[in-house]
Amino acid sequence: MSATSENELDPKQLNLWKKALLANEQGNWDYVVSLALPVVKDHPLFMQARVLLRRAEGERLKSQKKSLFGGGLGITMKSGAKKDPWEAIADLEENVFQKDPFNIKANQEFYDIAMRAGYPDLAAFALETIRLGHPQNTKLTHVLAEHYMSQDQPEKASDVYSAILKVDPRDMVAIKGEKDAAARTSIKQGGWNSGDFRSSVKDSAEQQRMERRNRQGMTAEQMQDYLQDLSAEYEKDPTNINTVRDLADLLEKMENLNDALGFYQYAVELNPTDVALVRKTELLQDKINDQAIARLESEIESDPSAPDIEERRAELAEIKRQRGAKAIEEAKGRVDRNPTDKAFRFDLGQAYFLAGMFGEAIPELQQARQNPSLRIKALLMLGRCFEAKNMNDLAINALSECVKEIPAMDNLKKEALYELAMVYEKVGKKSEYLDCLKEIYNNDYGYRDVAQRVESSYQ
Repeated sequence: MSATSENELDPKQLNLWKKALLANEQGNWDYVVSLALPVVKDHPLFMQARVLLRRAEGERLKSQKKSLFGGGLGITMKSGAKKDPWEAIADLEENVFQKDPFNIKANQEFYDIAMRAGYPDLAAFALETIRLGHPQNTKLTHVLAEHYMSQDQPEKASDVYSAILKVDPRDMVAIKGEKDAAARTSIKQGGWNSGDFRSSVKDSAEQQRMERRNRQGMTAEQMQDYLQDLSAEYEKDPTNINTVRDLADLLEKMENLNDALGFYQYAVELNPTDVALVRKTELLQDKINDQAIARLESEIESDPSAPDIEERRAELAEIKRQRGAKAIEEAKGRVDRNPTDKAFRFDLGQAYFLAGMFGEAIPELQQARQNPSLRIKALLMLGRCFEAKNMNDLAINALSECVKEIPAMDNLKKEALYELAMVYEKVGKKSEYLDCLKEIYNNDYGYRDVAQRVESSYQ
């Protein structure tokens, strides 16, 4: 049995799924659970529904008294004892996770059942749920990292080890694990033989080079020595993809971005099927463009009467135009290849938004808000699109919804409140305008010009 996609749902389950997405947009967590649960039971490998279900259960738990649960809820049945793994998992969903989605014992049992049934990705979901609910429990997070390593997913393992080190920077096992995962990733991307990664290293010199490549915090002198070694290797064999990629990576670390980009582009020519390498090249090009844009904007602002000011403005406009066109083209391509992926829809909507194509951005962002992890950002950008088109009532609706769904007064909520205040001011609703600003003022006196705006209203 392979992972289930939305297109494989029967009409009845598809209807429930779409209703669950709509209920999710409205923050009706009880309804989301009631709709997504039967879909998950009938299609246990439909991961989108399982993720949405767990999120809704988690959001619902926030509004309840956590002292009743808190991860230590007793399990009165042994689901794994049932012969059918899907029935056992369904029992956990019905009897435990609806009340306590982050229950450690139940998720460990979920993991064991999924592994015995031969579904490691589903098993990883159980461990990721524990990680989400108990980020400080590094002991169990180590289990997740080891699981990814055992499943030849070193990139994911590296991310998990990094998360452990944020909690405990002195965790020596995580430090070593992160290095091993990085090395295994290099082997995997290089197309070397699988298995014990150290056995794939041809000799001790190559192993030392690998460790050198993944070493963090090299001094300027060490990087210069390493650059000389790599340059000598490149002269011997300029078609060695590993040498070319290492040169690009080192030059980027040395902030020699243009030369780094040249080597990354050459590496892509040598290995055009390496998606991660292509993406890395795109990101570095964006970084270079960002620096050029920042430099030109600074020069224009500091000396607006310079003799070549119009040339600089034209250069700035052309960089932005090319960047916007390329971003839209790339995002369109990803959407065409993966039309149901809401994250790619968000990327396309954002590319349209940054290019000032607000009408084109709106339908993409409306689809992207169905993704729980991108919903808030999509709503904020939707509000800005509506405001730019002078559709102020729709802007207020989107921004208000965005504000409601952010529980803590973080930077994103302050940004949404400020945008909402500006729209209220635009349409002459002074009371609502001040209410938004005062909410920010009570939490962050120094945010933008909020203090000036609020205090002037009393004069």
